[in-house]
Amino acid sequence: MKNLTILMQKHRYRFLFAAILLVYFFNMLIDVMEIDAAQYALISLEMSWTRSFLHVYQQGHDYLDKPPLLFWLSSISYLIFGVSNFAYKLPSFLTAVLGIYSVYQFSCLWYSKEKAVLASLILACCQALFLITNDVRTDTILLGLVMFSIWQLTEYVLNAKWKNLILASIGIGGAMMVKGPIALIIPAAAFGTEFLLKRQWKNIFKPEWIILIIIVAIILIPMSYGLYTQFDLHPEKTVYGLKGPSGLRFFYWTQSFGRITGENYWKNDAGYFYFMHTILWDFQPWILLFIPALILKIRKIIVQKFRSNEKEEYITLGGFVLVLFALSLSSYKLPHYIFVLFPFASIITADFIYQLKGKLQSRIAKVQFGLMHIFWLLILISFIFIFPSRNFILQFVLIALFILNWFIFRFYKEQVERIFIPTIITAISFNLMMSLNFYPNLLKYQSSSQLGKLVSERIIPADKLYIYNGTSFSLDFYSQRINPVITLESIHNLKPGSLVYLDEKGLNDLIGNQVAFKQRKVFHSFRATRLSLPFLYYKTRDKELKNEYLIELQ
Repeated sequence: MKNLTILMQKHRYRFLFAAILLVYFFNMLIDVMEIDAAQYALISLEMSWTRSFLHVYQQGHDYLDKPPLLFWLSSISYLIFGVSNFAYKLPSFLTAVLGIYSVYQFSCLWYSKEKAVLASLILACCQALFLITNDVRTDTILLGLVMFSIWQLTEYVLNAKWKNLILASIGIGGAMMVKGPIALIIPAAAFGTEFLLKRQWKNIFKPEWIILIIIVAIILIPMSYGLYTQFDLHPEKTVYGLKGPSGLRFFYWTQSFGRITGENYWKNDAGYFYFMHTILWDFQPWILLFIPALILKIRKIIVQKFRSNEKEEYITLGGFVLVLFALSLSSYKLPHYIFVLFPFASIITADFIYQLKGKLQSRIAKVQFGLMHIFWLLILISFIFIFPSRNFILQFVLIALFILNWFIFRFYKEQVERIFIPTIITAISFNLMMSLNFYPNLLKYQSSSQLGKLVSERIIPADKLYIYNGTSFSLDFYSQRINPVITLESIHNLKPGSLVYLDEKGLNDLIGNQVAFKQRKVFHSFRATRLSLPFLYYKTRDKELKNEYLIELQ
């Protein structure tokens, strides 16, 4: 027992990282969720079929929304590993790990190794990272590549090695091919703050930055050529109601800056403080440590009258604050838009934790440990009232982790580790429950993916299946085919024995127009990304479910 304790103490950080990566692995096995993740998984699948890497299509139609890098990587992953949840998410997982590693390497350049390890752990186990290794969108790759470019640019500024400038350029170019100009804006804001506060005018006007722009431009040539030939050369096309849109203008201006100027047609009128609310959950379980850390860092700069200390870095502060402000001006916001800033938040938080001293450190350790019991309570609530589990192995593991959590807090002498190790164990435990119990049960109610699996398993004949008045990305993805869409007018042209997938309204349309059919299967459906308390409580769940049907025409 003593040897085991010594082993765990010596390799504690490795064990923590291994446990986090294990949860990521389980996340990669979870079904893709409607709408975005299922949409991107399907686009990648179509690309693997057609080998059309320069022109992007969605269910056979021109696609103009996100740059193609995610689709390129996931389609190649399909070709290597076959079509699966794992293959779709693998490239994003690898870039997330790259981002975590980049946080460590960047932090080692400015801080102690202990702070660097903690910063990378904070990023790795915040809710945002657990989410985007499950519900994979473009932000996972964006986060990894942007942080990689920040690390490499820092190496270049400090050591003036060309390889770092080239690697940074590749990182920025790749990130732009997954999310657009924001990938260039973030490093510019981060290093612009650093250079201005330190009065490093030579760094601002380095001729070498022209080389960086040229390399980035070269990397963007394939994407730009594809956009030009798919859209700009075809003004007769109409995409998303836009007549003759310019693909180049859309990606390099409208999709990013157009959200501030009002040119972008996507608007949800979220308030200026929208991200202040969403970060309260997305940066859990560190948010109550990050808020004072950020305030104190800003206050310090103001007290110093914006005069910098050459031994300190301001890259993380500028990158977080300025970009957050810019994103808050957008007319269309979603919570994951600021996930790319969480590497900066992690470094700021780690620095703050290690600066705590004496009684304040002890008090914060107790407060943080106490608050973590909210997550343990949520685990208990989930097992009792949401999705009761008979997975006794999972329950045993979580009980063991809870006991370990208390043991570490009770007997560890190092106050800093009493703050963050129980916090990390709690985050791992909560997300282990989410990945092995909550999401698998939740996605049983995503009826389109359930039907798609029946098609892929040949329980439902694929050549007889149609969708009534709508499309479904997850149905097409899991059935591995683009299922034809029919309307009320065209349904009479189908042969008897044809199968139609429809909702309650569609069923009433058929009944009202005296279309002869029989029910083959009823699915109880709920939109996985729009959770509500009545749905979560298992006794009131049935009232929240909508019926979707598979019917056979007579």
